[in-house]
Amino acid sequence: MAIKSGLLVAFLLAIAGQALYHVTQKSISPGTHPVISLLMFYLLAATLTLPLFWLFPLTDSVVNEIKKLNWAVYGVAASIVLIEIGFLLAYRAGAELSSAAVLTASVVAVLTLFIGTLFFRESIPAAKLSGIALCLAGIGLMSWKPQV
Repeated sequence: MAIKSGLLVAFLLAIAGQALYHVTQKSISPGTHPVISLLMFYLLAATLTLPLFWLFPLTDSVVNEIKKLNWAVYGVAASIVLIEIGFLLAYRAGAELSSAAVLTASVVAVLTLFIGTLFFRESIPAAKLSGIALCLAGIGLMSWKPQV
């Protein structure tokens, strides 16, 4: 299966971002107020986003581009807040860097597979069903604490 170079670059960026995200999220000072942390995340992220206009120039006015946005922008914003506060609190509660992302990603993989089927008419071939089984097995193995 050949992967388009644009898709490969996008996946590599997402992977690098997620790895950096979890390492830095786990490293946030424990005494820092969680809401102040989130506010700083978003202020800094907005500042770091502005230079991306050089890579992706506007083709229309800012006002017209904003008018093109739909309800999903609110959903993405809400999901960002939930993810940020969820992992911040999980790491503070003792979640391990080596398993927190894997456990949540596996559950999300199974959940989005069903959402894709129900709402986006995506198919679930046998290979995807096998993937669900592996995700569930992975969750079990990652969560298993052997008796010593």
